[in-house]
Amino acid sequence: MLSPFALALAAQQPLTLQPCRLAPIEATARCGTYWVYEDRARGVGRKIPLKVIILPSRSALAAPDPMLVVSPGGPGTTNSETGVALASGAAWRDNRDVVLVDLRGTSGPNRLDCRMPGSDAHPEGYLSTLFPLAAIRACRDELSRRANLRLYNTLLAVDDVDEVRAALGYEQVNLWGGSWGTRAVLIYLRRHPQSVRSAIIEGVAPPSFKNPLPHARSAQDAIELLFQECDRQPACHAAFPDVRHELWAVVDRLKQAPAAVTIFDSAAGSPLTARLTWQQFAEALRVMTYNLATARRVPMVLHRAYLGDLAPFVRTGIASNRGLRTILRLGFLLSVTCTEDVPRITSQDIERETAGTYLGDSRVREQQAACAEWPHGALPPGYGDPVRSDVPVFLLSGTVDPVSPPQFAAEAAQYLSRSVHVLAPGAHVPAGPCIDSLERAFLDAASPTAVDTSCVRSMALPTFVVGDSTSTGN
Repeated sequence: MLSPFALALAAQQPLTLQPCRLAPIEATARCGTYWVYEDRARGVGRKIPLKVIILPSRSALAAPDPMLVVSPGGPGTTNSETGVALASGAAWRDNRDVVLVDLRGTSGPNRLDCRMPGSDAHPEGYLSTLFPLAAIRACRDELSRRANLRLYNTLLAVDDVDEVRAALGYEQVNLWGGSWGTRAVLIYLRRHPQSVRSAIIEGVAPPSFKNPLPHARSAQDAIELLFQECDRQPACHAAFPDVRHELWAVVDRLKQAPAAVTIFDSAAGSPLTARLTWQQFAEALRVMTYNLATARRVPMVLHRAYLGDLAPFVRTGIASNRGLRTILRLGFLLSVTCTEDVPRITSQDIERETAGTYLGDSRVREQQAACAEWPHGALPPGYGDPVRSDVPVFLLSGTVDPVSPPQFAAEAAQYLSRSVHVLAPGAHVPAGPCIDSLERAFLDAASPTAVDTSCVRSMALPTFVVGDSTSTGN
């Protein structure tokens, strides 16, 4: 529940919304700003502006309980950017307004961005691993001049959002979250259950998930499922009959020595040379498998890499890394994970969860090193415990998700007494008309019993790409 202080503040602080036009939306939205204290516990000092957007329902008779987008993922996406693009065409808008509130640290003067390698002029920088220490230290020093980095976490962020809900006058809302946003939704349910009519969570990462500890095992399991599917498709199997061996051969080769790869990048406008280490290769491969279309290229780019042509892999890796990193506020990601996740990871965890994986312990060790340099706050007891709730919850998993595999959602669902877990063909996160119809039925009834999953049987993964006209390296 909101504290008496927060309730009083919400009551005293009017939230004025003005008509605004947003590029993806065919109708006029309403936009405004709501201010919260950076230090919610003390209620004094620096205040943070949160951008608030309400996208109108497509129906003239909108339901009184809107869909509130908590977060599309990260941590570190910005709702007024990534969230608006996602929500503009969502089935939720058929008969409900959609409310988007930028989480603290993701926009405005307290936007916790970091200057990292990678740009249009130097796209090869996107191949760098995510946490180069020199860049992390510089980012920490810069951001600390305008933000208390210990005060940017999931708990405070969802308390901010629920305060905005109260200021908008909504008695209850429906919540949506994807990827890390699913954790934010679950913590919202734990802290503000009376405010929630129903929740939809896609690509589930519950509080028990110690980011990034499971990445190596989840990515390994997903790529093995991908290879098994390639074996079942005659064209893919004929083109790449030994892709598992080829993956490990490339990893071993890069462990012996990094490779220099020359490609032509249209954004740079000229040939460029990228230096590819095995850690960069492994992380880029993991990110490639997030997206279903990109994952369909994986056997082909691995085969080309095995034959000595790393250019298709590098081009695909730059594009997928660029897409992910452009939408993330990396400082926010570090403030969240360095408080809520990394301190819970032990050496024994790392040895157990990374053994025998192509990613190995490189990502988790690098993030541990970054967190050793980053300010972090205190974590309340029981943070990682399962979230128990009687609120209706729709959980969605992809069959070949490399970061939030179905077992995470299945674990969370055990403690959600009115939930339905849908497993659909897809990566991170499935989408399409079938999923839209399931979520629409669930949302209208606020009941898992309203969900008929039979259409999932008609969903199928696309075929793999077996040829690449751009595999010459230029």
